[in-house]
Amino acid sequence: MPYIIDEAHVVKNGKLERCSFVVDGNRIDYISEKMNSSRWMRMPVGEFLLTPGHVMLDFSFDEPRTFLEFKQYMQQHFLTKGCTALLAVCSVLYEKQLSKALQQLRKYLLNSPIDYFIGVKIPLRTLTPSFVRACKRLKIPVIFLELHGNEPLEDVAWSWMYETFASYPLPLVPYWMEKPSKRMEERWRNVLSAHRIPFIPVSLKERTPLSLDVLKKIGIYPQKGDVRIGGEVDYNLYARPLLSGLVAETVIVDYDKHVPMITVHNGRVVKANDQLFFYPGFGKERTIYAPGMFSTYFA
Repeated sequence: MPYIIDEAHVVKNGKLERCSFVVDGNRIDYISEKMNSSRWMRMPVGEFLLTPGHVMLDFSFDEPRTFLEFKQYMQQHFLTKGCTALLAVCSVLYEKQLSKALQQLRKYLLNSPIDYFIGVKIPLRTLTPSFVRACKRLKIPVIFLELHGNEPLEDVAWSWMYETFASYPLPLVPYWMEKPSKRMEERWRNVLSAHRIPFIPVSLKERTPLSLDVLKKIGIYPQKGDVRIGGEVDYNLYARPLLSGLVAETVIVDYDKHVPMITVHNGRVVKANDQLFFYPGFGKERTIYAPGMFSTYFA
């Protein structure tokens, strides 16, 4: 039976919007500023700040964990922080290792309580048109490139690879092996922009909510990372400070310091105050067929 999440203060891109949602199962059917006439059951959440469920990145799932270790790790780093989708990344050195590495990673994530996407991390030398085509075939939406800062980026045959990226625009993300200088980051941006290769300009931080812009470039949005009509019921409720009620008031949530009081993943409560609910295997692998569909790379 449908119900209403009523008078929510929704945080989107640092702005505050006040609205109500009609929820049916695990789907948001309708969003409006007010729903005065509906007779459906209401769940008032006006005392909270509501954010979409967070999507977070992790490189550590290459190494196997026991079930207890896996459960503790997921609870400590993801469930307590309001993460409802994971971008798990496997590392490979050569293209021929890719299929086996993906198979192993999927095995490790069988007990995941939250949904997950899969990316790959490689050395720069492994990046070839053949590797990108393999990612397309295996539905890998993002490649992290290991960089030390002295790689000959200008000498890579980008023009040779352009057509491959044009047909499957998965973004390249720098994974700096040491802290990069501003000059190294600028060089990364300039080289890839000049050759019209899809990329993310900066490295991404693990176990921290990924921005909506990054989610769009990878293709995770609109599946996850937003509260929208037609979207799944993934959200967090944070304690709300006193606000004036202005629709477009600027709001800053410090995700390093603030933790949600309630987290809902696919319509099911997974966190309520200090209590965590761990559902092994409730999370499913999500497939991205068209990376970057909702993003413009070359503005």
